[in-house]
This record gives sequence, structure tokens and C-alpha cells, in this order.
Amino acid sequence: MLEFAGGLLVYFLLLADGGLEMWATRESSRTSNLKALAGRILPLRILLALVATALLFAIRPFLPAYPQLSLVMGLYSLSLFAQAASLKWAFLGREEMSRVAWGLVLSQVAFAALVLLFVHGPENVAVVPLLRFGSDAVLAGYFAAVFGRAHGWGIPVTLRGASVVLRPALTIGTSQAMGLLNYNFDSVLLGFLTTARTVGLYNAAYKPVTIALALPLTYFVGLFPALSRTHAESREEFRGLVERSLRLAGLMAAPLAAGGTLLAAPVIALLFGESYAESASVLPILIWSAVFVILRGSYRHALTAAGHQALDLHCAMVSTGLNVGLNLLLIPRYGMIGAASATVIGDLAWFVLAYAFFQMRVIPMPALPCLWRPLVAGAGMAAFLWFTQAISMQWILRGLASLAIYAGCLVVIGEPETCAWMRRRSKREN
Repeated sequence: MLEFAGGLLVYFLLLADGGLEMWATRESSRTSNLKALAGRILPLRILLALVATALLFAIRPFLPAYPQLSLVMGLYSLSLFAQAASLKWAFLGREEMSRVAWGLVLSQVAFAALVLLFVHGPENVAVVPLLRFGSDAVLAGYFAAVFGRAHGWGIPVTLRGASVVLRPALTIGTSQAMGLLNYNFDSVLLGFLTTARTVGLYNAAYKPVTIALALPLTYFVGLFPALSRTHAESREEFRGLVERSLRLAGLMAAPLAAGGTLLAAPVIALLFGESYAESASVLPILIWSAVFVILRGSYRHALTAAGHQALDLHCAMVSTGLNVGLNLLLIPRYGMIGAASATVIGDLAWFVLAYAFFQMRVIPMPALPCLWRPLVAGAGMAAFLWFTQAISMQWILRGLASLAIYAGCLVVIGEPETCAWMRRRSKREN
């Protein structure tokens, strides 16, 4: 039930944001008056949070009849206002990443501590959204305090010129909503068409994917303001940043594809136990969704940084339409396998379209020169895992050995980022 409620909540969080955080991040990298920008953003986010809350309460009678689901969704609405009050975007735009990192860590530590203190079994399920609100409020308070000390207290709130802000922001927000639909529409639809057990099994397969995406998605959060700044300053610097970002994306995606496909069963068994063995058939498919999300990240963030958020929206709409249609078609017949397949096809379509639009409308930049080395090294890693399946070696050791082979292949074929890292390390040691 918590998995279903959490998946549904994210749609309302996106509605309450309306793309304003990403738009404000881009604008804060260009403006010298952050207080005035905050005064335009905060009231709009609060109004959108009110709209999202009203809609959330309106749909509660139509939700699946899971125990306490209606109560939990109502309590989750508190987090919409904590998000609206957050000034995280101001520090992202100024590339003050250490301050952002401390805030996010503080919030997650607070949530983890509260869960350990107050959640001891299913009877405490309604406490979870209150704890989520508490950690979100800690995050909003942290950024408010840091903002006040850095830029002064008292923000001049105004709704003047709201339409000028909302028009591009809602375009960005719609793209984000489409991305979310690609990510968890399958889970939500499974909740309506199947049982709570199926949703639990499916989301168990999603957990390693979510964990694997944590580092790449955090990287793209930090990349976006840098892309916005370099696009305004220098076309060549912008191109170089996109090329390097794509190389790094390939370095993250290739081992994820090999390891997630060939080590799915032992990973699921380690995380959830044998009772979740059915989830192991879904993870090798879902992991490719993460691969395409990582690879498309450089292109779609570059499109938005260059002011082409409408093109990213076009990609999102095609991808999401394909995803939703295939989910409706495949889930009744194939269940979890159908849901996972629909998600991967949708994410592949988004990657292909984002690549094509970037080539045509921003900078012609072929992907293969940036990706062929991680692809070759990833193939070597996959070959090792495949041919050692029959060997009586503990799977964690096989995984570590395959990563060593991956790294070795990158060094042998001269992958620029790997070689540069080795040179820096060698200098430090000397």
C-alpha cells in the first residue's frame, strides 16, 4: 500500500511544482537578484500546492480499497507545501552543490531516524507520511536559513508577471510529468488491474533500479545549471560539456546493463529473500529502462538549457503515449513482464528522439565516439558474467571481478575519463 501511495504522490508533487524548480534553477544561474526571483516563485508554488491538494482529496474515493490508503494519501498532502517552500533551486542555479548536498543528507538522515524510532510494523503505516512531511520540512527550513544568511531576510512576494513565468515552467513541468509516467505508470496501473501482492513484487524489482539511478540522476541535477551557464557563455564550452557528460553517462550505464541483466536473481534474493523470487524475472528487463534514462539525460537537459524545452516535451509526449498504450495492452495479458517491457520501449523512444532533436536543433554531435569505449568494456564484463555462470564462485565475487574486467578494458582501449582519473590519482600519490 505504501508503494502504491508513494508512486501516486509523486504525480501530485510534480503538479504542485509545475516545472518551477527547474525553470528557477536555470534563471538563478543568470540573475543577480535572487530575492526578487524567489518572490515570484514561492507564491506560485504555494498556489499550485493548493490546487494539487484539492485534486488529491477529490480522487480519494476512486482509489483502490487498500486498508488506510485514503488516510495515508491525505496525510501525504502535507509534503506538497513543504516542497513549495523549499529554496533548493536557488543554490542549484548558483552551483553551490555542497550546500545542496548537506541539505539533502540532513533531510534523509532525519527521515531514517524518525522511521527507526516510530515505525515498528504495519500498524504504524499512517505515521510514515507524517515522518515524510517532517523530513521535507527540515529540508525547507535548512534552505530558508541558508538563503536568509546569504541574501538577507524578507522576500518581496508578488504574483505580477506570473504568466511569463508559468508558460515555460509548465512546459518543463509537463515533460517531467511525462518522465514520471514513463517511470511508474506501470506500477500504478498494476495497482488498479492486479493485486497488492503483484504491485509489491514489481516494486521489489524496481528498487535496485531506483538505487542504481540515484547517482546518475543526482549528477544530472548538478549538470543542468552548468549546461545553462555554458550555453549562455560559449557554444564550444557547451558542446564540450555535453560530450563529456555523454561519456560519463555511458560509463555509468554500461556496467549497469551487464550486471543488472546477468545478476538479477541473486540481487533480488539478497535484498528481499526467496519469497520475492518472481521479481527476478522482471529486473533484467527494467534495468534497461535505467540505461536509457541515463543515456538520454545529457540530451534532454541540454535541450532545456538551450531553451528548447518544447522539444523535450515532444519527446516526452511520444514516449509516454507509447508507454501508456503498451501498458494498457500488455498488463492484462502478461502482467509484470508486460509492464516492464512497455516501460523500456517508452524510455528507448525518448532517448532516440532526444538524440535526434539535439542533432537537428542544437549541435550536431554523434553519440558513438563518446559511447563506443563503454560499450566495448561493458560487452567484456557481460561475457565474463555469462561464461562464469556455471562456476562455483560466490556471485558477489563474480560481480566484483566483472567490474575489474570492465575497468581494465577501459584502460586498455584508452577511455579518456578513466585515463584522466588515473593520471590525477598518480599525481596525488607522487
